[in-house]
Amino acid sequence: MLPEKIKIEILTPQKRIYAGDVSAARIPGISGYFGVYPGHTPFLTTLKIGEIKIVTDKQTRYFSTSDGVAEILPDSISILSETCEAASEIDLKRAEAAKERAEKRLHEGRKNWSMDRAQIALLRALNRIKTSSKK
Repeated sequence: MLPEKIKIEILTPQKRIYAGDVSAARIPGISGYFGVYPGHTPFLTTLKIGEIKIVTDKQTRYFSTSDGVAEILPDSISILSETCEAASEIDLKRAEAAKERAEKRLHEGRKNWSMDRAQIALLRALNRIKTSSKK
């Protein structure tokens, strides 16, 4: 018999972002978003910049995340992410300032900035802005 809930833990190098029981999760894997439900087939994947969505009995919560790994087991999800923030904790002004800085660096070009780093910074800022609207 399948469990009704699955345990999830979201960690960064700095702190535990979330831990609890959920009925479902949507996670940004390197090959695209995937859903996880209790009893899921075990696997390990790397993460990309994106949004984690978790569904509990009481609410749906969103988290902005970047690079990391996720281990999926039938009864648990472990996410280790370089950065992760709950939508309700995102500083929108800071995210918009980061977006403007990244766009400026991309516009200035390779002579002054690493284009790969500027592009990643822009993607992270855009993801934080998008996720912050789902408080």
